[in-house]
Amino acid sequence: MLLRPGNAGSNTFTDHRDVLAAALRQVPARFRRKILVRADGAGASHELIKHLLALSSPRRTTLFTCGWMITAADEDAIKMVPADAWKPGIAQDGSLEEDKAVAEITHLMSRAGNWPDGLRWIARRVKPSRRQMSNLTAYEKKTGWRYSITCTNIPDSGIGGVPGSHHPQYIDVVHREHDCVETGGVRTAKAMGLRALPSKSWQVNCGWVIAANLAADLAAWTRLLGHCDDADLRDADPDTLR
Repeated sequence: MLLRPGNAGSNTFTDHRDVLAAALRQVPARFRRKILVRADGAGASHELIKHLLALSSPRRTTLFTCGWMITAADEDAIKMVPADAWKPGIAQDGSLEEDKAVAEITHLMSRAGNWPDGLRWIARRVKPSRRQMSNLTAYEKKTGWRYSITCTNIPDSGIGGVPGSHHPQYIDVVHREHDCVETGGVRTAKAMGLRALPSKSWQVNCGWVIAANLAADLAAWTRLLGHCDDADLRDADPDTLR
């Protein structure tokens, strides 16, 4: 967690870089040789993607997936996807999702030339919920699908030792799994005291954030170590644990 001023921007590269560096430092050194970074759409900036690509070295492989803000040019790429190129989506348990579909659009992206080499783009379509209907674009309303795009540097050859990891379906399901950060991290942190900071003093609020970090860590390890074999508690929220 990083305490920031209230007027800080959501796409601030320096903040993303600093949080990522702190996260990597927490990973034991023996596990840093193969890293997968996942970010939502706020991570789709030239600066962050260039930084992520620069993290790879002869001693370390850094792969990433991040969300993507769809423009009219990206919709044009989606329009050119042949019907038989869409493949069924995959759920986290490996089962097929017939009401969702995935296709690679890298070769159709007119904006690809503005970004570094070695990137791939994976499109996903789902049937929109009633709540999402008002936010659909004209093209989405016409097709009856809601679209999203994932950007990644996972190569065409896939991840070494992981069969099928080159496939768009694999990349899609791996990227979507990062939403556990929202449920297991952000919501837990808010429940531990970060819904509102207690003071106008920066120092007091820094101390509060540290305390919330400790509480969130204790909750996570309690679930992982103490309740790993209990279906009702291993994913419990803080109120249930209390």
